[in-house]
Amino acid sequence: MELPDGTIKPTEGKGTPQGGVISPVLANIFMDIVFDKWIAKEYPDNSFERYADDIIVHCKHIKDALRLLEAIKKRLSACKLELNREKSKIVYCRRNQRRHPPFKVYYQEFDFLGFTFRPRMERRRGRMQLGFSPAMSQKSISRITSELFKMKIHRWLNSTLSSIGYELKLKIRGWLNYYGVYRKSEMRRLFRALNQRLYKWVRSKYKRFKNKHWYYSLKYLQKIAKDYPNMFEHWKYQGFRP
Repeated sequence: MELPDGTIKPTEGKGTPQGGVISPVLANIFMDIVFDKWIAKEYPDNSFERYADDIIVHCKHIKDALRLLEAIKKRLSACKLELNREKSKIVYCRRNQRRHPPFKVYYQEFDFLGFTFRPRMERRRGRMQLGFSPAMSQKSISRITSELFKMKIHRWLNSTLSSIGYELKLKIRGWLNYYGVYRKSEMRRLFRALNQRLYKWVRSKYKRFKNKHWYYSLKYLQKIAKDYPNMFEHWKYQGFRP
């Protein structure tokens, strides 16, 4: 592996380097043979989704899930792979308020591709019913808010508010297009954190807000968001404005 300074780092142990460009490519080629074709042949009635080495397999009954989990462990072991015991679990996808399984349920939610899947109330045919659906995960929100914190937007004092909106335009649009597909309202916590960074920018930018309560910078930002809703991508949605 070549490092940024040009030096060559020798291989440590087996496998591809973590985060390497070739890693997901080789993982897809390998898992297509090891898992995809194997489960399609041996268990054709069980549908599944796989992204690189993250896999979800659907079962109708707990006994089927237990047997299939053991079969997957044996299959991976035979191919010199090991199942991650911490991440591998059987999740009960509760979708009915009346029917309950005759055993204690340990897991009723899971994360996959940045979304949390769990029981939620949904409107179906004009009625509210319990379903099992995805929404942006707390891990994804924490990761992005941490990224916003590291950007130190409140120190962009040479920029205008509109130029900050332009700089963040593609990022915010990407978050909305990806995570907003399911339950866009769950993104409120993310955009609340972004608006808080903008409050802080207002307090740092304008002297008249420095020694006043943060409420005044909030009211200032609320007025701008109302007058110029297209300045930031998330301001186009009224529920995401300050």
